[in-house]
Amino acid sequence: MARDFARAFYHSAAWARAKAYVHARSHGLCERCAEAGRATPARIVHHKVPLTPANIGDPRVALDPDNLVDVCMDCHAALHGERPEPIRPGLSFDEAGNVVRVG
Repeated sequence: MARDFARAFYHSAAWARAKAYVHARSHGLCERCAEAGRATPARIVHHKVPLTPANIGDPRVALDPDNLVDVCMDCHAALHGERPEPIRPGLSFDEAGNVVRVG
């Protein structure tokens, strides 16, 4: 969920264009999963350098395709240090996005 300071940015035409470009560049697939040889639909365009109140007005951070990566929900959670939900009982993803046995 967008933080309050970024809410207007994420509803802007400039962000819609940047997001569409990145999604087209990745062919709608998670770029992290693709690096590992998996085809997973992307759901979120993620900022490699996180947006802050100080840099949100800098297009080199906010809109530069080199600072944006198309990722799936699980990879996005991993990028933020969150543990994704298991994909099925006994299986999950490691930090690299690989399926691993758990428990």
